[in-house]
Amino acid sequence: MRHDEALEIDRRRAEEAARALRCWTGVETMVVCAFKPDLFGRGWQPVGEQSPKDIARDDGPLGRGLYHLLGGDDDGTAKARTRKRCALGEVPWLATGLPAPVASPGRSDP
Repeated sequence: MRHDEALEIDRRRAEEAARALRCWTGVETMVVCAFKPDLFGRGWQPVGEQSPKDIARDDGPLGRGLYHLLGGDDDGTAKARTRKRCALGEVPWLATGLPAPVASPGRSDP
């Protein structure tokens, strides 16, 4: 798939995931637009349609070890996340409000 085709599909899927996170949790969310190389490395593929939920620790310069609730795809690629970083104790409360399956442990790629 060409880069522009993958990007168009990915943007739509990421926006749907961010909207679902926002609607079900009541917190502000943002799109994480991440498409990936296809299996053969010659083109691009958009993130998957499914959006299992996951939790990711933000150890970046501004993350301070706090957490985001993510909506990813079946391969663990993040499509959307909560904008605000939360203490670990808050994230399970947010996650219970989102009627989505839980991602496989250790497979996320925030």
